[in-house]
Amino acid sequence: MGTALTTALRAPAQTAAAATAEGFGELVRQHQRRVYRVISLLVKDEDAADTLTQECFLRAYQNLPAFRGECRLETWLLRIAVNLVRDHVKNRRASFWKRLVGLDDADQASPIAAPHASPERELLARAEVKAVLASVESLAPQQRAVFLLRFVEEMSLAEIAEVLGVRVGSVKAHLFRALGSVRQMMKEQQWR
Repeated sequence: MGTALTTALRAPAQTAAAATAEGFGELVRQHQRRVYRVISLLVKDEDAADTLTQECFLRAYQNLPAFRGECRLETWLLRIAVNLVRDHVKNRRASFWKRLVGLDDADQASPIAAPHASPERELLARAEVKAVLASVESLAPQQRAVFLLRFVEEMSLAEIAEVLGVRVGSVKAHLFRALGSVRQMMKEQQWR
């Protein structure tokens, strides 16, 4: 018996049950945080992440009867989310202003430092995470998505391939290139 967080809809009968307002509300409660987190990592804009998360669940609700159950429901939702982010990035006109204002999320660095770390160690860990995330921002969109899904969301290569709609070999290649680029940028910034 799974918990609310580990239970995934797999069968069409369960999908039909989720099509009710109450069932879909439970689906949203189970998956909303992760969908928002993935979108937020990819767009780096809380307002856009909120809007895209709502749009993701709206599209999921509209297309729930078409869900065939060939993958986990969470994977299907994340694929919708990634596609929405791709569309958003293509249509975004304000990227110059976003970079100019320098929007970033300082809270992302806090879970990295050990709970009993000294203040100096915590500052160094935060600075290193910030440098890595800045390096990741300069990656190609597909490499950035693979990197973030792998290391922030801790997804398997197969899950990433399913979410992005590519083959596992492509995920491995993008991850290899992303890691090489991030390592090189960190080396140039004199981190390790």
